[in-house]
Amino acid sequence: MLNIRKAKCDDIDIVLDLYKDLIDKIKNNKFTPEWEYGIYPREEYIIDLIKSNEVYVGEIDSEIVSSIVINHKPNPGYENIKWNTDLENENVYYIHLVAVNPSHKRKGIGKEMLNFSFNQAKENSVKSIRLSVVKNNLPAENLYKKFDFEHIDSIEVYDKYRGLKHFKVFEKVLN
Repeated sequence: MLNIRKAKCDDIDIVLDLYKDLIDKIKNNKFTPEWEYGIYPREEYIIDLIKSNEVYVGEIDSEIVSSIVINHKPNPGYENIKWNTDLENENVYYIHLVAVNPSHKRKGIGKEMLNFSFNQAKENSVKSIRLSVVKNNLPAENLYKKFDFEHIDSIEVYDKYRGLKHFKVFEKVLN
């Protein structure tokens, strides 16, 4: 059974290894999030997110097998999107950097992490969950569509480390 909790500073090395191992194992796949370790996600970024209590980890038998960032911080490029809801950021969860250890894929862990985010949103009176998917990441896109995320827009964002990236932006309005 998956136990989901906030990441602690003691987890930093394990969470960094989770992303590093995931990136290494999927780098030659046809459909990926186009992550490149050390470039995106950068170690300092993940560490800052953990220290800010924005990272949750999933554990099986005390082994960290997944990670998700849940916060109120929109990605660059979101400011020009016409969302289905006109909400202040404190009423929205933004999901970032969903990761599952490849040796635990196809076990429903990604689904459990998303369900956890929905439960957190309801507990905290959050009205909407928003996220973006790099255009070529079909497995992630299909997962979000199964959870009734609606494709809102497509955007291009320039990042000084990664260059120009194309994203599909999704929103799930909560009742």
